[in-house]
Amino acid sequence: MSLQSDAVFQKIIDGLKDNAAKAKAINGVFLYKITKDGKVAKEWTLDCKSAKAYEGPAQGVKVDTTLTVSDEDMVDIALGKLNPQAAFMKGKLKIAGNIMLTQKLAPLLKTDAKL
Repeated sequence: MSLQSDAVFQKIIDGLKDNAAKAKAINGVFLYKITKDGKVAKEWTLDCKSAKAYEGPAQGVKVDTTLTVSDEDMVDIALGKLNPQAAFMKGKLKIAGNIMLTQKLAPLLKTDAKL
């Protein structure tokens, strides 16, 4: 299944290649559960410890933080239309695990791309 947020994760993958040191400074593993119509449609792993991201559950690493967000809201967060803190407060973004690590992610996830 193809989702709008796939483009966001492709941008993250490309960004990690250019900013490996910045990613490794975050020193965390994040699992994104992207939902469509209320069900998890796709999972992405963002492994900042080794500066890589890939589709699917974490492979051989412990996940520090799990983020669950709808496809549309993930795109809006990436484009800056939806503030991640506001999304969390409104229940649009659910976070389990080390919530403080997610605050370090913002600079890495900013995108100027038109999706």
